[in-house]
Order: sequence, then structure tokens, then C-alpha cells
Amino acid sequence: MDLPRRGALLGLGGTLLAAGSARGDATWPDQPIKIVVPYPPGALTDVLGRMFGERFQAAFGQPVIVDNKAGVGTLLGASSVAKQPPDGYTLLLATVTTLCIAPALYTRPLATHADFVGIAKIGDVTLFLLARPGLPVADPRELVSLLRARPGGYSFGSPGIGSVHHLLTELILSREKLSAVHVPYPGSVKAMGDLMEGRLDFMFLDATVALAQLSNGKLKPLAVTGSQRLPELPAVPALTDFFPGLDAQPWMSIAAPGATPPAILERLNGEMNKALADASFAVRLRQIGVAPTPLTLAAFNDFIGREVARWTEMVRLSGAKAE
Repeated sequence: MDLPRRGALLGLGGTLLAAGSARGDATWPDQPIKIVVPYPPGALTDVLGRMFGERFQAAFGQPVIVDNKAGVGTLLGASSVAKQPPDGYTLLLATVTTLCIAPALYTRPLATHADFVGIAKIGDVTLFLLARPGLPVADPRELVSLLRARPGGYSFGSPGIGSVHHLLTELILSREKLSAVHVPYPGSVKAMGDLMEGRLDFMFLDATVALAQLSNGKLKPLAVTGSQRLPELPAVPALTDFFPGLDAQPWMSIAAPGATPPAILERLNGEMNKALADASFAVRLRQIGVAPTPLTLAAFNDFIGREVARWTEMVRLSGAKAE
């Protein structure tokens, strides 16, 4: 075949591929959508995956499957999404742990933020620093004194290596030159049970998991993350009252494989921000400890870039590693 003829056919092939891609974007979605939640069922991420699954199903007219795939600091589920075709049919419930923290903890992470494109931020999450009921402390300052008196003599739980809950504790231990035994769990629910039963001494927990147990006295609140007290629990101090500058709020989002077409990303971003602007949906989020924070596609992906740098530095300062 002569070169001009071959070039013409290659050009035609490119045109047909582009046309096919455009048709695919225009007809999306024409099959079920899957949201992979890289945590076990029952915790905040699972609730959020199902909430947005309901919204997508109503908006796009296709079934939405929520698939819990926990492990390796959330990177097992994340890597499974990264390997899927970038066609908008497999999405990731992406937390700050998955996109920013866990990749910095592992020498050879299964996935990093570079494997994904952010669709939309859901919101910031409130955590409580909690102690078992019998632990003789009332606030973080007293907890520090207790840990200093018995180095390595107390234990703390987390919903997994690389979780914000784990890293915040390691940052406090590093700052105060303390030591305690870390007991990682595959999610928050079992960890909370062991904390209530006294098999752990303290830990950070999501508000959605902890609030019911706080109201019945089964857990002792020491502080709330962020720089402001919660109106619902005004007696619980802010963590920054004791550790200035430690205003590290975890956040939740939905992401897709990196090469997903912009037209599909825009549709998903628009539907998510529409949900976040819906008063009744926003109330449901606040009831489970999530403050809605809608962002455009560009703004959210810029935000991810800044957060990767910030949390990577916090991992370095904490000295935490996972292998």
C-alpha cells in the first residue's frame, strides 16, 4: 500500500474512533454503574456509596451496584478500579486515605492519585478522639500524660493502616514523643466494639459511628477534629485547642480511572453537586458527620494535588510506614 493511501486510511480510522467515542459519551450510561467502596460494609464510606448510588440510579436510569472491597489500606479496592476501562461504569468512593495517605505509606503502593481523576468532593468529615469508659482521662492533655507515664503500655485502634484515624494518632505520638500499640482493623465497627469492651484504650472514630455510643455513655469523648466545637456536643473541645496546627480534616469524594472522558466526568460532577445542593440530601449528610463541599471538576482536581503534597509531608513527619 502506498504511503498517501495508508495515511488516508489511518486518518479515517482516527476520525471513526473519535466519532465512536463521542457516540459513547452521548449514550452513557447504557449499562449498570459500579461504585467500589474500599472499606467493609456498615461504616461511613459504605453509607455514602449507597446514598450516591441511589442518586445516580434515579438520575441516569441505570442500576448502581455498590461493591465493598477492603484491604491494603484501601488500595486493594482502588487498584481494582484503576485497572478498569475508563468508561464511567466503574467508580471509586475515594477518601483522603486512598488518594493521599496510603500511597505515601507504602514503598510500592498498589495505586496512587495519578491513576485517577477526581469527579467531585462530597465533603469534610468530623472525627472524635475517644477513650474507653474506664480510662482515667478527660481530654487529650490527660491522655498524653497517661501515655507518657507508661510508654507502650496502652493501645489504640484504627479502621486500617493508612487511615486518617491512624495517621492523626501517629502525628500526636510523634509530636509528644510517645509510644502506644497500634491495632488496625478492617473498618470502624469492630474497632468500636473492642473500644467499648475495653480491649483498646483510645482511638479516632467517624462521627456517624460514634454519636450513638456517646449518647448512651459507652464511649468517652476527648476531642473533636478541626478547630471548632460541634453545636451538638459543645462540651467536647476541639483537637486544635491541645495540638495547634493539627487541623487535619478527612474528606470523601468519588473518582474515576484517569482517562475517563471529560463529558462523562462533567455529567457525574453535575449530578453530585446537584445532590449536595439539595437541602434534604445535605441534611442527611450532616446527620452522619459530613459537611457538604461541592467543587467543580477543575477545582476538585487542583484540591487533590494540594492535599497529596500536604498529607505526604504529614506522613513523613509522623514516621508511619506500612508494608
